[in-house]
Amino acid sequence: MPILSFRFTLLSSLLLLAGAARAQLYEVTTSIATLDRRDHSAVTVLVDGPVANTRDFWQQYMKETYDLRFKGGALASLGVGKKDELSAQQITGIKVSSRPIDLYVNFTATNDSTTQIALFGGFGDKTFFDPTRTVPEFKGMQNMMQKFVAAARVNAYRNQVKTAEDAVSAAEKEQEKLAKSIKSAQSNTASNLKRIDELTRQNVSNAQQMHQDSTQLTTNATLREALRLRLQQRRERLATVDHK
Repeated sequence: MPILSFRFTLLSSLLLLAGAARAQLYEVTTSIATLDRRDHSAVTVLVDGPVANTRDFWQQYMKETYDLRFKGGALASLGVGKKDELSAQQITGIKVSSRPIDLYVNFTATNDSTTQIALFGGFGDKTFFDPTRTVPEFKGMQNMMQKFVAAARVNAYRNQVKTAEDAVSAAEKEQEKLAKSIKSAQSNTASNLKRIDELTRQNVSNAQQMHQDSTQLTTNATLREALRLRLQQRRERLATVDHK
């Protein structure tokens, strides 16, 4: 690719992202989209939600509303400024044109939580819709995008409510978990204190028992010695008697 062409493409992409950043959410406008390194007039809107969610909802909405199946490659991990593309070929009966048309849609991440959608199309690879040369067809794409935007706004708010509900539910579960943990710790502490008290009393009892046993041991030793001496004396007396 010539350096000048590359710089122009890069500058166009940066300007497109900058314009998207300034655009109002859910405001349908006209801008430029790129397909195979060629620029085409497009109907553009900025919506809430990351690219993956926006792409999924677009495919679901188009299938349910127009029976259109937009297809593309596997969705990769996308960062800010990255683009994902879908297309639907040889479409009829969607009030854009009486002739079969091709539609393309680009999803570009303007940040982690918003996505720019660019819808464009034409009668073939070389004849693309333009707001001045193919007014009815371009108007048809605008109407299609306006209807999608109304549904996308509701879907985004529904997702935001769901996210908030999940956050509240998670916080409530964490609160219950912490409350149970505190109650368990309090129960364990009370049990441990009771056990400590029992052990302390047992230790006092053990000390008293050891003192008593120690005293008895001394007495027993004295008695044992006295009994041993008496036994010795009786053995000696027996021996004397036996020799007579």
